[in-house]
Amino acid sequence: MMTHRYFTFHFQKALQAAGYILRMADGRMNHIDLIKMLYIADRECLGEEGETITGDSVSALKKGPVLRTVLNLIKDKDPRSRYWHDFIGSQFSDTTKKLEVYIKKSPGDGDLYRYEKEILDRVFDKCKDKDLIAYTHSFPEWQKYEELLNSPDTKNSYPITIRDILEGIGKLEMLATVESNIADELYYSELYKR
Repeated sequence: MMTHRYFTFHFQKALQAAGYILRMADGRMNHIDLIKMLYIADRECLGEEGETITGDSVSALKKGPVLRTVLNLIKDKDPRSRYWHDFIGSQFSDTTKKLEVYIKKSPGDGDLYRYEKEILDRVFDKCKDKDLIAYTHSFPEWQKYEELLNSPDTKNSYPITIRDILEGIGKLEMLATVESNIADELYYSELYKR
């Protein structure tokens, strides 16, 4: 059983999905809200389609579940951050006292499927006025690690597996489909390397 395997991170799709959400938010938002919306969209896509939009792996942090690579891209902790920041900038706001992300130039959306855009639309409409830290703290896949995250002398992040997410959304029956999709993705990526 491949419960600890994840999809391959799709940089271009993650960048385009981030730009897509930012356009709906008039071009600027808190970086945590962007990461949470992308995670929620990946979570919904996983339950509906057996795959995610970004392919990113997920960690449980004190502020809830986050997409690890997207967070590192925003915070300049990934080698591809420079390219990310050609399209999506980040800046600390003196007004909100938070790190905000904004569109510098459009990354387009041509790599996103129509159903992925529909999920992003739905997530934005549902989440735009919510406290997304509090909202994602209600997710069972994060609650599984809550006690550990709030204990002294423990790690500050824990990997959330695909199995955790599917259990959390009540779609564990999708696990075989997800595992097949991950295996197919790996097979085709190896095939095209030759």
